Amino acid sequence: MRLTAALSLLVLVLSSSAALAERPKLWIASGLSGGTYRTVYAQNLATLMRSYESLHQKSSGSGMNLDLLADGKVDVAFSQADVYAARLTSDPDRYGELLVIGKLADECVYIAHRKAGPVLTLKGLGEPVGERPARIAAGAAEGGMDGSWSYLAILDPSLTAAEVVYEGSNLALNQLAVGSFDAVGWVTDPANLKHSMLRAVMANKELQLMNLSDPELVAPMPDGTRVYTARTVKLSDGWPTPKIQTICTSALMLTRKDADPALVSKLADLVSLFRDRLVGKK
Repeated sequence: MRLTAALSLLVLVLSSSAALAERPKLWIASGLSGGTYRTVYAQNLATLMRSYESLHQKSSGSGMNLDLLADGKVDVAFSQADVYAARLTSDPDRYGELLVIGKLADECVYIAHRKAGPVLTLKGLGEPVGERPARIAAGAAEGGMDGSWSYLAILDPSLTAAEVVYEGSNLALNQLAVGSFDAVGWVTDPANLKHSMLRAVMANKELQLMNLSDPELVAPMPDGTRVYTARTVKLSDGWPTPKIQTICTSALMLTRKDADPALVSKLADLVSLFRDRLVGKK
């Protein structure tokens, strides 16, 4: 009897192992470790897609994610809608092969500047500062703000005159305060009032955030798609509550048009029925 039981257990273990080994692989392009795309979206997707073996492709963010997906190196990618729109505008043949599964959450643009600095508005970043171009720190190359800046430059071509420096985090804000940059930008969920860069700006009396309220920024694309929406967001839970006007886009989940229909169906169901679990909302 003991031998029979042992054999039965062995068969069960081997069957389970075989089932795990047969799971199809799901390559996910998300973002930097510690960021929302990698730590929240990709991790939650892997948890919800238990019938797949989820593998994570290292990435700097939205732009690189779209490139990896367009090259067929991953099956699923996360990207900001404005970054996707910029890629689609610049190379419709390549990025037109991507399929948007759906929207996940809002992401808003934040641009900090010195209160007494030479650049106080978005328009000012498209104008020279003395004999040099205005300088904006936009985080990692191929990251979220880098992509947002590319799309903003499509909406306002004068912004192409600005010098983009690929530095971010609170170090960039410290450098902004001493005059190394004229602005520092980033993109994040407006509900994240604990974002370290937002808190750093709010704690520095020399810095503040620009109001982005130009109607041209929220104009629809030729096909009617709106990449940005105007929004007033609060900057802290204090009283009185400080707020700014800014533009917000959406985080998207994408795959390829030639992806396995079964995968497309599963991803669509997740975004439709379990979006809160994907984005980590309770």
